[in-house]
Amino acid sequence: MSGARFPGVRFDGRSAAAAAIFLRVEGTSLTVEAPDGAVLDRDVIRRTRLSEAFDHTPRLIGFPSGASVEVEDPDGRCGRALEDAGAAVSPVVRLQRWWPAAVLALAGLVALLGVTYFKGLPLAARWAAFALPARIEQRMGEQVLLALDKHYLEPSRLAPQYGQRISRKFAEAAAKAAPGVEYRLELRRMPGRGVNAFALPGGTIVLLDGLVNVADSDDAVLGVLGHELGHVAHKHGTRRIFQSMGVGILAGLIWGDFSGTAASVPVVLGTLQYSRDFEREADAFAIAFLRTSGVSTRHLREFFIRLEAREERKHRGSIPDFLSTHPSTEERIERLDAEVHKEEAATKSARPALPEPGAAGSN
Repeated sequence: MSGARFPGVRFDGRSAAAAAIFLRVEGTSLTVEAPDGAVLDRDVIRRTRLSEAFDHTPRLIGFPSGASVEVEDPDGRCGRALEDAGAAVSPVVRLQRWWPAAVLALAGLVALLGVTYFKGLPLAARWAAFALPARIEQRMGEQVLLALDKHYLEPSRLAPQYGQRISRKFAEAAAKAAPGVEYRLELRRMPGRGVNAFALPGGTIVLLDGLVNVADSDDAVLGVLGHELGHVAHKHGTRRIFQSMGVGILAGLIWGDFSGTAASVPVVLGTLQYSRDFEREADAFAIAFLRTSGVSTRHLREFFIRLEAREERKHRGSIPDFLSTHPSTEERIERLDAEVHKEEAATKSARPALPEPGAAGSN
C-alpha cells in the first residue's frame, strides 16, 4: 500500500480502551490499520467526521461504524494530507489562517464592545432601572446615604424653621409639576462648606447647607431642588449604578451588606457622577418645574451667577469632585438667560396695551 501513514490510537465506540493504530491517507480514502497490518476501518474521507485543526491538539476522525481515531499532528503533516485527500476546510478556519481577517475580526470586536458599552449598556441600564421594584431602589439609596453620612456628611445646622419652610414649598411645587414622582428631602452639611444638592436612587434628595448659604432666595433653592427631582423622575441615580457598579457591590447595597458598601465608597461616589446628558435632562426638568409652579427662572440664573463668582474665587477647591460634574456654570447661565428672555417676552405680549394720548375715550 502507498499513501501517507500516521501513528495514533483507536477507540471502537463500545469501550474506553485505546488501541495503537496507523492511519493511512490514500487518495480520497482513510484506512485504519492495526500494528500487524490488519485493516480495522476504511471509508472515503467525505463520509468521516473530522475535528477542526488546532495547533498542539490531536486530530480526531470519526467513522460511520462508530469508531474514532486520534492522531497527534505536531507538524501539521496529517492535516495537510487530509486536505489533499479532499477534507473540507470550513470558512472559519480559512479566515483564521488569513492574518488580515484576524485583524479585521479584532477591530470588529473592539467596535462591538464600544457600541455595547456606550449604547447598549445605557439602554439596558434604563430598562433595568424602571423595572426594578421601588422598595429595592429605595434600599439602594438608603445604603448609599449611609456610606456618605459615615465618610463625608454631617447633620444640617440650618434652623429647623427653614427646613420646614423649604420642605413645604418644595412639596407644593412637586405636587403641581411632578405629582407621580416620590421623593424624600434630607438636609445635611459638608465640612468645607460644600455647595450642592444631589439625588440618590429611590428618590432621596440631599440638600447641603452650603448651597442654602450661597443662594439668595427660597426660589433659587427651589430651582436646584427641581433639578434634583428631575434626576429622581428619570431614575438617573439607579441607571448610573447599573452602568458603573459590579453585581457583587449591587447585591451588597440591596441586601444590606454595609461592610461591603463602606469598603467601596469610591465606587459609591462614582454613582453621583451623572453624564452631561443626564444633567441637561435634569436642567430641562427644573425649568419646566419652576414654570409650572409659577416661579421665574431668574432666581436660578442669579444663583448660578453667584456660584460662578464663588468658584472663580475658590478655584472650585471647596466642591468635591463627585459633586462637581455638572455642565459648566457658564453654559447653564447662558441657557437660563434664554429662558428669562422668553419669560419677559411672554409677559410683554400678555400685558394690555395702554391707550395713546388723545385717543377716543381718554380725558
